Amino acid sequence: MIRWTSVGSLAFVLFVLTAEHAVAQASTGSQLAELMGLRNKVASAETRVRVDAFHRARSIALASNDSEVKLAALALLLEPIGSSSDHIRIPTIYAVAEIANSTESTKVKTQALSALREPLEAGQVPIRDVAIDAVNSIVTSKRNSEVALVAVRALAPALQSGNNGVRMPAINAVVRAAEGSGSSGAHQAALDALTPALNSSAAIGGMEVRMMAVAAVETIGRDTAEFNVKVKAMALMQGYGSRDGWEPEARQRAQDAARRIEATLKQP
Repeated sequence: MIRWTSVGSLAFVLFVLTAEHAVAQASTGSQLAELMGLRNKVASAETRVRVDAFHRARSIALASNDSEVKLAALALLLEPIGSSSDHIRIPTIYAVAEIANSTESTKVKTQALSALREPLEAGQVPIRDVAIDAVNSIVTSKRNSEVALVAVRALAPALQSGNNGVRMPAINAVVRAAEGSGSSGAHQAALDALTPALNSSAAIGGMEVRMMAVAAVETIGRDTAEFNVKVKAMALMQGYGSRDGWEPEARQRAQDAARRIEATLKQP
């Protein structure tokens, strides 16, 4: 019969942990090496090769618990995410969101959001909407100030779009990113990003966009704990509440928003 002493037990535990660490390092090394080997295939002009390489990179990233492997996969996916073909671009966008949501790593999530900037600025409406959907997925999987700020900044170009099919979902996405984040930086960036929507003069849907933007500013103004950001949101609404060219309904909505934001300033 084996009799374990405390020293013997500790030595055994250390041995097991060391062995597990060595195995993990070897696994990470092989995964990184395989990802590096996929670099040319992901950029291949041959569709079958390119698609197979993309799916393999995604599988490696999702199977690994190592942030470096996930970051390496995201770097590899920058090529197909910039493709002119939606057949590769759209699944790549969703793969980026999957990789981001497979970890608690803030670094991986912010890198994934940065990777989405190109499709968020694309000329085609469908691809921009897919990218906005991916941003929503990432920000709701883990709320923290750094992720929120990067998300809001990434969405800013979509809020400048002249197409309401992009601008409207982007307004909702900005609110979703900033609200509940506890980030004064994200709240401030959101107010700045919403200004083009508040200034929309589109003949069709312009009022709807402005009303959505007013509701978004109110939400952010009431949600933030930062006094200066509340004051800025309130001042924006007061200014637009008397803006020439705005419909009476829109002006009234802005005035109501200013009052509701102000009420949060007076709470004990």
